[in-house]
Amino acid sequence: MVSENTKEIVKNLYTSGIPEEFVAMQVDLEIPVVIQILKEAGVYRE
Repeated sequence: MVSENTKEIVKNLYTSGIPEEFVAMQVDLEIPVVIQILKEAGVYRE
């Protein structure tokens, strides 16, 4: 389970131009989890 705060951090880092691999390292999550969060937020660019 990922907190709403962490989801917001993931979204903010990604939308500021940081690749999902580095976002995942920053918040200590697996890359697929980060991608799922970004897709749910509607900001993921494949």
